[in-house]
Amino acid sequence: MRKEKRTLDDIDISDDYKLEYIRERSRLDFESTETWLYLAADAANNTFAKVGLTMGDLSARSYSSGNPRYYLFCAFKCRHDLQKSELKSIEDDVLSKLEDRYRYDDGSTKRESFYESGRKSECFYDIDFLGFFMDFHFEIYENHRSSFVISGMSDGFGSTDGEFVDCIFNPKVSDPHYYRRMIIQY
Repeated sequence: MRKEKRTLDDIDISDDYKLEYIRERSRLDFESTETWLYLAADAANNTFAKVGLTMGDLSARSYSSGNPRYYLFCAFKCRHDLQKSELKSIEDDVLSKLEDRYRYDDGSTKRESFYESGRKSECFYDIDFLGFFMDFHFEIYENHRSSFVISGMSDGFGSTDGEFVDCIFNPKVSDPHYYRRMIIQY
């Protein structure tokens, strides 16, 4: 005996306030375009990465007047109701973890400091960008997943291969699916 396949659209949720809440929250998360944690790169230097956050339009973060090769590589979608203070705390935690991981042989950090103030920046130099990208995603996925929108990757047969933090890639990135496969968690 085979069970007939049903979708959420087949269920009358008018009497179930919990299902209605979950559906509405999922819709708001899916449609949100406001809250992101992003990874930027340098088109001519694959040993540079910058971590950043925005509570608005990503296009405002996609360039640097000081470096015309700078661009947003990808941005990870946060829950629609995430507060700026929460996102800043996540960014600080992820930066700290990445700083601990990305060090020179002598123990000094690959995270750059601002020249004048000496305060830590969000920029890393002398790193392997793709490894950094995967580590960045892993930190978000493992330690902050409840603050982000999680997506599944279809196996083409009605199931999922795994999941990842929902992300968008710069239009100049030639094969975004290739990079999503790099970060899929099984």
